[in-house]
Amino acid sequence: MFDSRSYEVRQRISIGNKYRIYEGDSPILESAQKKLRLKEDFRFTDPETGTERYRVKADSVLDIAAAYDIVDSQTGERVGAVKREAVSFFKHEYSLLGPDGDLVATIREDNVPLAIARRLLTTLIPFSYEIVTPEGDTVGEANGAFSLRDRYSIDLFDDALDPRLAVVGMVVIDAIEEN
Repeated sequence: MFDSRSYEVRQRISIGNKYRIYEGDSPILESAQKKLRLKEDFRFTDPETGTERYRVKADSVLDIAAAYDIVDSQTGERVGAVKREAVSFFKHEYSLLGPDGDLVATIREDNVPLAIARRLLTTLIPFSYEIVTPEGDTVGEANGAFSLRDRYSIDLFDDALDPRLAVVGMVVIDAIEEN
């Protein structure tokens, strides 16, 4: 699990946000967002056994200022966190923080005109994000596909970023933005 540089996320048709994550053709994780919680709570489980693999919890009740901590449920290791940046309503931007809380990358929406069209005209325009290091190097991207439910690919270009942080982080972003 997480040995590749390419992943696909498919939102499942259901009440609430449920996802299945694929590495190649194999499902590696399933996720469901817990509803009616003061703080966001996501569990990522093994699709075959149902064993919890990762847990994501918001550190505060206010969504706008929340950081979402990602923890390996098997080892208790903190993988990192996803934090929303209050840059602009028109262009989503999130910080990926490493296990020690340092900024390791930023996930930002592709461009302002398309972002505005998504917000004001239609959500049928697929979302697209780039993943950039603090030094400005692009280390990955997430590209949506036209689909009834959210479906997108995540491609990492090198080993500069922990794939668990990028993939789990993108699912959290998709769920809280309700793309």
